[in-house]
Amino acid sequence: MKKLLVNLIYPLAVVLLVLFVWYLACWWIQVDLILPTPYQAFVNIKEYLKDKLFWSSLGWTYLRCLESFIIAFVLALVASVLAYAFSSVERLFNPLMAIIRSIPTMAILLILIIVIQPNQTPIVVAGIVIGPTLYQAFLTGFHQIDLQLVEMANVYHVPKKNQIFKFYIPTMLPVILENTATSFSLNIKLVIAAEAMAQTRNSIGKLMQFAKVNIEIEKLFALTILAMGLSMISEALIRLLKKRICHD
Repeated sequence: MKKLLVNLIYPLAVVLLVLFVWYLACWWIQVDLILPTPYQAFVNIKEYLKDKLFWSSLGWTYLRCLESFIIAFVLALVASVLAYAFSSVERLFNPLMAIIRSIPTMAILLILIIVIQPNQTPIVVAGIVIGPTLYQAFLTGFHQIDLQLVEMANVYHVPKKNQIFKFYIPTMLPVILENTATSFSLNIKLVIAAEAMAQTRNSIGKLMQFAKVNIEIEKLFALTILAMGLSMISEALIRLLKKRICHD
């Protein structure tokens, strides 16, 4: 019970502090077109929650997030397994991943806006950015596996299937879920940013772009808070899943 109260009090204190600073900034600036008050933002949040277009946009945005993340996750996991199993593959992938990570996200986005459809741009952009990060995290996790235990299992002729399910998966699962939580949160931000730039139909990013063009800053803040909520809830659910499965 005490731990639960502590876990609730600290986030609540941070939220109240942010709101207090926000109100002070509004009082200092006193220009709603630059910085709306928290009240104005939350009024618009309430209006968005009643709007069917918002829910449709939210649903499509989340589907794009899931699609891009699943593709990046699967490719990164397969690549990390191959790199762990074969040193020659790791030597091939390492410079390739370094090159992909070094490409500015904005450059990737602008190129893809020209090359592919706006609805596909956020999916591809997020996948390209998230993929190398997941690959490196998974590969690092594989390299942390105790080689002595692997050698012992091989000496006693433990079947590979049993090694995978009794050793590799339990060892790697916390690493995979932890990186999934942080990467999926980043993935949501990337998708929404790409939607705004690509003018993707039925998306939170496009709603943000409209709010910006129409100088409706209170709506832009409202959408930002809602996007933050989506990201935080998704990350919290994945961490809860990790806690249940891995018994942290």
